[in-house]
Amino acid sequence: MEEQIFIDSFFEVPSSEKKIKDLLKSLPKDPGVYKFLNESRNPIYIGKAKNLRRRVSSYFVSNSQRSKKLKKLLSKLKYIEIILTNTELEALLMEQFLIKEKKPIFNVQFKDDKGYPWIKIESSKEFPSAKSFLGKKDIKNKFFGPFPSSHDVQESLKLLQKTFKLRNCSDSFFKNRTRPCIQYEIGRCSAPCVGHITKKEYMQDVYSTELLLSGKSDKLISSFYNLMDKYSKEKSFEKAAVYRDKISSLRDIQRNQSVVGYSEERDAISVFTINGQTKAGITHVNGGWITGHENFIQQNNLIEGSVLEYFLQTYYLSEVYCPSKLVIDEHIRNKKMIETALSSHHGKDIKIISKLGKRDEGLIKICENNTKFSFNKKIDSRRGQSAFNSLKEELTLSKEIRFVESYDISHHAGSAAVGGCVVFSEEGKLKEKYKLFNISKENSGDDISSMVEVIERRFKDKDLDLEESSLLLIDGGKVHLSHVVRKLEELALDEIPVIAISKGARRKANFDLIHTKDGSSLVSSGSLVHKFIQEIRDETHRFAIKNQKSKQRKVSVQSRLDNLKGVGPKRKKLLIRYFGSVEQIRRASSQDIMNVPGLGKKMAVSIYQQLK
Repeated sequence: MEEQIFIDSFFEVPSSEKKIKDLLKSLPKDPGVYKFLNESRNPIYIGKAKNLRRRVSSYFVSNSQRSKKLKKLLSKLKYIEIILTNTELEALLMEQFLIKEKKPIFNVQFKDDKGYPWIKIESSKEFPSAKSFLGKKDIKNKFFGPFPSSHDVQESLKLLQKTFKLRNCSDSFFKNRTRPCIQYEIGRCSAPCVGHITKKEYMQDVYSTELLLSGKSDKLISSFYNLMDKYSKEKSFEKAAVYRDKISSLRDIQRNQSVVGYSEERDAISVFTINGQTKAGITHVNGGWITGHENFIQQNNLIEGSVLEYFLQTYYLSEVYCPSKLVIDEHIRNKKMIETALSSHHGKDIKIISKLGKRDEGLIKICENNTKFSFNKKIDSRRGQSAFNSLKEELTLSKEIRFVESYDISHHAGSAAVGGCVVFSEEGKLKEKYKLFNISKENSGDDISSMVEVIERRFKDKDLDLEESSLLLIDGGKVHLSHVVRKLEELALDEIPVIAISKGARRKANFDLIHTKDGSSLVSSGSLVHKFIQEIRDETHRFAIKNQKSKQRKVSVQSRLDNLKGVGPKRKKLLIRYFGSVEQIRRASSQDIMNVPGLGKKMAVSIYQQLK
């Protein structure tokens, strides 16, 4: 800093317009940093300028031209402090340092809008575990993320444990085991606690997990293919099958996460304002797949300038890691200077990409969707709270409702029937509570019998936390409702409130009917409760149909596999053994099928074409 600072000057802001003009004329035209101070001489705004006189003078426009924000700032301004630098870049670096140190109330500030979860690999342990983590990170362990939600972490951990079988138990539980726990029995842990795997083998799985979480899945898959081929040649088919299954799991992860075409890490940044609130989002990409997303809320209002520009400066000029590529979707005036500042700060070449190709446009879209989802989720939460508060009154219920359980039946011409259950709370969808029921053959195709079967099976496995405060929503009419009510009475659960929703006149949404136990039908078209119940019904319908189609597809693909030309029992066994399931075969590329030992290119292409 010594080289870049020439002088330090302090001025009191006079009360008369003429004296203010004289003060402004005395300011230097050099680059530097200016501090606006209040009566207590504490900074309320800090800025940088290429020309200090011109920049500071821009705040003292005629009163009629001043915005509300500017008027508020000037009403608190008593002193101006000037610090000269050699260049505008040096001024930028100093500005960010002072803003972080002093935190002036009128400077834009962003706050992480929640604590984001990470996956923690406990490297300090003899047998490291993989767990969800929220809090302050330490240097002893390894952290991967952040993830958008705890649900995303749990889903990722499920895939990891299925593939690599790392433990997730506490140390005390681990040390006191004499036989494997249930996690081993369901194939989600290799049971290092009782010596079912060597430390060398276990640490290899730890290393593989870290590679995957670092975005190096292609390298991992390549090594697994080599090992699978090695064990196949040695006729160690059980070991080969282990790596076949791992490849299959990794392909699943790639299909869900891949951002095709990116070989190097980069961040996509989007900033936008909704209803006066500004939010910034960052989507992180590493090794060709999305590794996390973060959201930030603007804590105060900018006096002027680009919010995106301020965010790039305040976020990446802090101590956080910065990738070599930053993708943005708008032009910023000081792009070159910010690139230079970031490169200098992080000790590597950093580029800001604002001219977007198709891939970068797609990445920005992903970033925007994630950021908007966070916005909408908070809005939905507030709306859901209001809807729950209105349920008791509008439906004349005897108790407060904390959950809505909704049920729907889906089938294809009477076959592959499933029942879907979704759960909503004030916070919105509780996807961890969703349930799927495969309908028995005797009831398949009969919606009423199927619904009764689902209700009976659901409430045999009692969840009192839900039961005592739930409203049941049935997709159907009065007849469906009466049969469900009768079944609940048989189960001694007749105190649980139940309603049904059915299409009304002309099958238009505004005429949907809500049926209650007492036989009345409510329309209440356009009310918050009516719309809320429709939304829940639609989500249940979507969930049931999605899973029914998946079930139908599996049945269809299984039969198609039996009828493939040129595929007899031997080749069918090869395919199943290599991919692990019929569904994986259906989803495989022609290249994936070519990799099956003993098939050949011609047969692989034929199988692919027949399945597709």
